Amino acid sequence: MTAALSAAAAREFVAWFPQLLALVQQRLEVEWQYHRRTGLAGTALAELREYAESFGRTLKVVFRHSLLDALREEANWTAAVFAARGSGEASLAALLESWIVAIQGVIKPPECNELSAPLRVLHQDLPGIIAHAQGYVRAAAAAPDSPLVAALLRGDVQGAREVVAGLVDDGRPLDRLIIDAILPAMAEIGWRWELHRAQIYQEHLATEAVRAVVAGMVPAQASTRSQPRRTALVSCVPGDRHDLVALALWAYLEMRGWSARNLGTSLPAEQIGRAAADLAADAVFLVLTLLSQLDEALETVAAVGERRAEARIVIGGRGAAAARALLESTGAIVARDFDEACQRLDGGR
Repeated sequence: MTAALSAAAAREFVAWFPQLLALVQQRLEVEWQYHRRTGLAGTALAELREYAESFGRTLKVVFRHSLLDALREEANWTAAVFAARGSGEASLAALLESWIVAIQGVIKPPECNELSAPLRVLHQDLPGIIAHAQGYVRAAAAAPDSPLVAALLRGDVQGAREVVAGLVDDGRPLDRLIIDAILPAMAEIGWRWELHRAQIYQEHLATEAVRAVVAGMVPAQASTRSQPRRTALVSCVPGDRHDLVALALWAYLEMRGWSARNLGTSLPAEQIGRAAADLAADAVFLVLTLLSQLDEALETVAAVGERRAEARIVIGGRGAAAARALLESTGAIVARDFDEACQRLDGGR
């Protein structure tokens, strides 16, 4: 699945997207009703429709930028979510088949064949994709509970702080605790929610507890921190709601000696660019979790470059990794983690 898609095919998909999505949703409802009668509908219809729309928006980006290899990772992630609901193969098959049927029914040849080909490859590989997903879900379910995760799921801020304090007493620097304890705990809680192993209220309790714990870690470092030499802005790309990652990155940068400002989420690209200029940012760190928001990330890179050309731009997250080559062609740095982000900036000074 590495061949480039024609620009004509990508334009057709984008132009017909509303009609395609409507057909996909209609077909999924029929499929879901059938599977419910046969006892295979482990995923709620509303969730199935939501994942189908998210997958479709990812297809728009994949087709527009010929990122066909990224489809495999997207399918693996979706399969794991479905597998946790007990209907992995049936749900993923229905999703892929619905998009294939919609494309073939709405778009004319040869573009419809170009667009459906990578989806057919995924459909043919369903047994392997599902086996991989089921293995991942079993491993996640067997993982032992950490004291930090347990405290966060209870919303026990004091208990979580005590866990962190114990790690500090063991000699862990606070910036390393962000990497080695806070981020893994956040990922574990998010994944439990996706796998239906955590209730919605638990995810909310954990989210607010993480905010309190992370925000409280920085002042403890302030008295020993040297005067910041560089200014950093941290922001989610427009549309990305993973503001806890941005908060953790802000704390990490503060502990590493930066003067960091956290813009959070929901800002349009133009405002992020304006902030970079007005605050004379030396670096702008962007969180891109979903590949479907790649175009918003590219718009933000352009907005920052237009207003603050001297600022280095660093992008991280699952979506950024999938589009590494394209993002780095704009001059941005794509980093796997917080450590690499700082190392790449220091190496480029």
